[in-house]
Amino acid sequence: KGCPFYEQFRFNRLSDLEAKGPVYARALQAELVEEDDDFCMQIDAHTLFIEAWDVRILNEWGAAKNEYAVLSTYPTNVHDLHKNSNNHWEMPHLCHASFAGPGKVANGRASAAANLERPLLAPLWAAGLSFSRCHAERNVPNDINLKSVFAGEEYGRGARLWTHGYDFYSISRPIIGTYYGGEKGGGGSGRFDGKEIEASTKRLSTLLKWPNSDQSAEAWKELGSYGLGKRRTLEQYAEWSGVNTITSQIRQNCIVSYVPWIDKYTEYSEYEPIGKEIVKDSMWKRRGEDKKLAQNQKRLAKAGEASVSSSKYTNKALLVNLTIFVTLIGGGLCCLMSYIVRHFRRVVKPSISKYTL
Repeated sequence: KGCPFYEQFRFNRLSDLEAKGPVYARALQAELVEEDDDFCMQIDAHTLFIEAWDVRILNEWGAAKNEYAVLSTYPTNVHDLHKNSNNHWEMPHLCHASFAGPGKVANGRASAAANLERPLLAPLWAAGLSFSRCHAERNVPNDINLKSVFAGEEYGRGARLWTHGYDFYSISRPIIGTYYGGEKGGGGSGRFDGKEIEASTKRLSTLLKWPNSDQSAEAWKELGSYGLGKRRTLEQYAEWSGVNTITSQIRQNCIVSYVPWIDKYTEYSEYEPIGKEIVKDSMWKRRGEDKKLAQNQKRLAKAGEASVSSSKYTNKALLVNLTIFVTLIGGGLCCLMSYIVRHFRRVVKPSISKYTL
């Protein structure tokens, strides 16, 4: 109340009884994203920003020179926001992980990348900071079916984003900071349901091709629009990230290179590189079509009003315009003839004699 920017906010309020864990909450945030929104950022609630953070993070994203760039890492500690860590600008860089049970991979503590001149390509995605074009949220939203999951789900979202063609980058300078440990001021743990945990574990295990997981056609069909992409493969991601959920092997892989897409074009119409990204979800498409229809009807109504109000003056305006046009043309011709007659010797004749052989 009293906030001058209140109208710019969109809210999705839930009671604690409706809560189903952080992944479920992040999935709901996609409902707040409108079709003409350009950039989206996901952060934790216990986060602070430095001055001009919006300009700075846009500059970071632009420096990646990648339409499918996702700036993602565990943010700097809030107490280090304005510090040049160890005098060479150390920045959090995610490249460590460990298995945390079937279907779950836990990101490890961030390593440090120093003296970066631009964002650094990273192998892992983090939920604490994710900044990208909004088509990442529309095309690869958080899985709303992963209920009662608190940790270990980030690798699954990262695998989906990467196989859909997105790339992760660590930022080069501190822009946002997070309260860690007891400073977060949390109010205790949430309510988790055993059956929901089991169902979520099965979904993640199928997605990541975990050993002994259900890889049937029915299980993959059940993933729906929350499956893997077709621009890269999960096997490629396992090799590239160093985290192989198929063979249960992990190795550190902090320095990575860009992996090209399998094919420039895919079966997904929304991935055509020409024009705007089209939303995969039918609900989004319907919302966009309804919005455009309403805008067109509004424009037509305005055009109709303008046409009615101006019709009585149309004939008179045309007559006046025609009179002015004829007068200007006639006057221009008279001036031209007068000029030619007076200056024939000085202008025309020298040019004729110049080309006489």
